[in-house]
Amino acid sequence: MPGELRPVTIVVPLPPTYRGGTEEYAYRLAARFARVRPVRIVTTTVRASSGTPAVDIGTIPVTRLRGRELFQRPVVWLPGEGRKLRRLVESSSLVQLHMPFPWIERRVTRWARAAGIPTVLTYHMDADAGGGPGSRFASTVTRAYRRLSAEPALGSAGAVVSNSLGYARASPVLSRHLAKVQVIAKGVAPERLGLAAIGSPRPPRFEPDATLLPGMGPNERRILFVGRLVPYKGLDVLLNALPGVRERVPDAVVYIAGTGPMRSALEEQASRSGLQAHVRFLGFVPDERLGELYRSADVVACPSLNLMESTATTLEEAAACGVPVVGSALPGADESIPNDGRHGRLVPPRDPEALADALVALLQAPRPTDPLQYRTWDDTASDYLALFHELGAN
Repeated sequence: MPGELRPVTIVVPLPPTYRGGTEEYAYRLAARFARVRPVRIVTTTVRASSGTPAVDIGTIPVTRLRGRELFQRPVVWLPGEGRKLRRLVESSSLVQLHMPFPWIERRVTRWARAAGIPTVLTYHMDADAGGGPGSRFASTVTRAYRRLSAEPALGSAGAVVSNSLGYARASPVLSRHLAKVQVIAKGVAPERLGLAAIGSPRPPRFEPDATLLPGMGPNERRILFVGRLVPYKGLDVLLNALPGVRERVPDAVVYIAGTGPMRSALEEQASRSGLQAHVRFLGFVPDERLGELYRSADVVACPSLNLMESTATTLEEAAACGVPVVGSALPGADESIPNDGRHGRLVPPRDPEALADALVALLQAPRPTDPLQYRTWDDTASDYLALFHELGAN
């Protein structure tokens, strides 16, 4: 219809039932964009699951392209699916694409540029497209991906969004496109976490029941991890740090909430180290109990290993809930994670001794009580909508 507002097309590699950080970010923002303008989502069928609740996106229409997984990344290779995607791109007011999305990102930005449609690329991480650091072909495939897909996409885009300036400067890919980079910090969802108003006092430690923390013991000191069980999260480092923590805090227990391919290996590591009684695997924790889970912890840890992750959403959510956090001192982390020794600490990645020292310091310190300050996804969405307007989305 003449005068009809064309939709913003959001391109996300994985569907809303895959509860990774990129997907949580993309779909929560999409739901907020949809409050003020038409939105549609394009994703793939890769890693779709009927066993995990999807991120709530309301009535936003979703197109799922048939794809397959190659080197742990979704790839859309059927010609008919490519034509479908191109039609959607060319009928958009603006395209927001979440990277990394090998080969799709290059084609989408080229099609949009030819049609005069602005594009915003949200750069989540420096992808290792070769199957992980231990893969024989990791470096070769990753270099090919960056040269043939990521670099052309970034070159064609109207704007590129990073969570932090430090990450953008440190990234071997993003640092080449700093002139286009806009920093938009992530937020949290207060309603998801049961948070009080900004500026309210930090809540006391929540006392859970066994339905939330099965097997919990009296007087235990809880270290919590929430996230995907994947190599770059550094969970093996956390388990290596636990004996050093327990030497000084004998009641320390690690709770691991989340799913992923490393669970069996982590269970085996805990067993080999004699830690199985002090490491509890919770599996997927539903959104409605996540705020309680954070507040039941004494400290939240996510010892990320490298630039496969900028800042873990887990740490931002925990800090918003008033729980002290320990993360890795990776580029840009100090822009969103408190590193004041009271609310949080950042330690060198891959250093179990430093991680143990930081966890012990926070476990032994009084829990902070000063007012809560946090940024919401509404704040993040407002920044994006301003950028869309600046780029001429109509």
